[in-house]
Amino acid sequence: MRIPTNPIEREFFYNDLANKCMVSLEQRKADYQTLRSFYLFGSGPDDAPAHFNKIFPHIDQLASFLYSAETTRFSITLGASVNPLEQIKVPVLTQALNDEWMNSNADQVFSQALSWSLCFNSTFIKLVFNKGIHPYVVEPGTVGVLREDLSHTDRQEAIVQRYYITKSELYSRLYKHPKREEIVKRVTASEKSTADMPEGVERLIMSQVNPTMYGNVNLDLGGISRYKPRVAEDLVQMQELYVWNDEIQDYQFVTIADPDVVIYDREMASVYLKGEVPLIQVCPNPQYDYFWGISEVSRLIFLQQMRNKRMSEILDLLNKQVSPPTALIGFMGIPDEKNFALNRAGGLLYSDTPNAKVEQLAPQIPNDLFREIDQIDNMFAEASGIVSVLQGRGESGVRSAGHASQLARMGASRAKRRALVVEDALEKVATMYLKLMRRYEDRHYKDVNGQPFIGEQFTADFVVKVDAHSNSPIFMEDTRQLAFNLYKAQAISKERLIDLLEPPMKQLLKDDLKRQEEKAAQQPQQPAPSQSPSAPSSAGPANMPLKQVK
Repeated sequence: MRIPTNPIEREFFYNDLANKCMVSLEQRKADYQTLRSFYLFGSGPDDAPAHFNKIFPHIDQLASFLYSAETTRFSITLGASVNPLEQIKVPVLTQALNDEWMNSNADQVFSQALSWSLCFNSTFIKLVFNKGIHPYVVEPGTVGVLREDLSHTDRQEAIVQRYYITKSELYSRLYKHPKREEIVKRVTASEKSTADMPEGVERLIMSQVNPTMYGNVNLDLGGISRYKPRVAEDLVQMQELYVWNDEIQDYQFVTIADPDVVIYDREMASVYLKGEVPLIQVCPNPQYDYFWGISEVSRLIFLQQMRNKRMSEILDLLNKQVSPPTALIGFMGIPDEKNFALNRAGGLLYSDTPNAKVEQLAPQIPNDLFREIDQIDNMFAEASGIVSVLQGRGESGVRSAGHASQLARMGASRAKRRALVVEDALEKVATMYLKLMRRYEDRHYKDVNGQPFIGEQFTADFVVKVDAHSNSPIFMEDTRQLAFNLYKAQAISKERLIDLLEPPMKQLLKDDLKRQEEKAAQQPQQPAPSQSPSAPSSAGPANMPLKQVK
């Protein structure tokens, strides 16, 4: 994309491009609000919460199959043209990467991003380097792209992210800017809106009800928490625009404050990494012609609504069984008073009519009342590819543990396919981690031979891979069996076996193993005893053959 060189045209170009990227933002925010409500409460934004929200535990279980923060570990793969001597630097950098991943809390950040990407359709992880790597979850309702018909962020010519900061924070961030005071005077700060629907829809609703609304409203003053943040401090709306510049073959990083005040206009290589955007998309259900992908919750909404409807009908039926409708035949007077007398302890009902009687019309409760609920729950599992064996439930006809393991392995094929999609996003985040460590950290490492080096001396031709699909517990049992088989075949050492199994106190076990091997190496080897043939034993009285004496 060609960027104008004239300052006025350049600023107009940036603002126009940011508006084009946000063309679908309001529509998507309304959709995300509905998806969020169903994910948290099992009902729409304007409805009461469901008696039992099946969507939340279902998404929680699905996310646990796709990513496990406890077992995930990474390995570094070098390019085919890299000098083989670079391999001696890989072990220590792999350990440093895994340590940085855990210390920066990236494992939990990615777990949250995955759960909410199943709720919406995508989420983003933003990596910020400021005396260390800091990962953040970015919701899709604050991000826009120029071409929504193209998937993957690296195919977009322009990406914009919207966020809010306080005016004092903006002032502190501009401590080196030459026009600091002028910019702070131009920007406008206001309270952040937390509306559940677009402003146009709210104005339409208010215009239809005002001023012809009369009567009383049954208002629940207690209510429930909708988990919506409220900020009293006035906030400044900020936008970060990433535009691909054809002249420099890199992204142009533009920071814009409301109202359309361009604060920074820099090349990405000067503040981050050349050719990289700090936003990594997490999309478990990608779609080839829609950038944002498919929401997992959207496929479960109709099942949840059907479950809510059937559950309400069942509860209504049970309430009628506990307090059945009553028919008063032959009674005179006010029916409400007689019904009140019948439904209170010690109530007395009297009538002069000889044929008067009271009948209770209790409904019949079928034996399979909750069978349809079970069928709907099975539809939830079928929609996401979670079979009963994966949920820890037994299957009829299972004869042994090996048979159950085989069923789980075959039934997990759909979940494995989606876990590989999540693994790809995880590898992109980890690769960006190592690139930032290589570029900005000045820590000294030692290779296998004990030679010191820094991260920038490592080759740039590498990618980070998830080691043995360790991000998903579905693959873990296969990995354990493979590790033991490799050790039995003497293809790996004891230390590599410990690395593959990831037991508790891993480093202590490796230290103990190293001391045992050193102790065994220091002990003198005992000569093997000679295998000389033993002399035949003489036949004594005890082993003399018996002879029959006549």
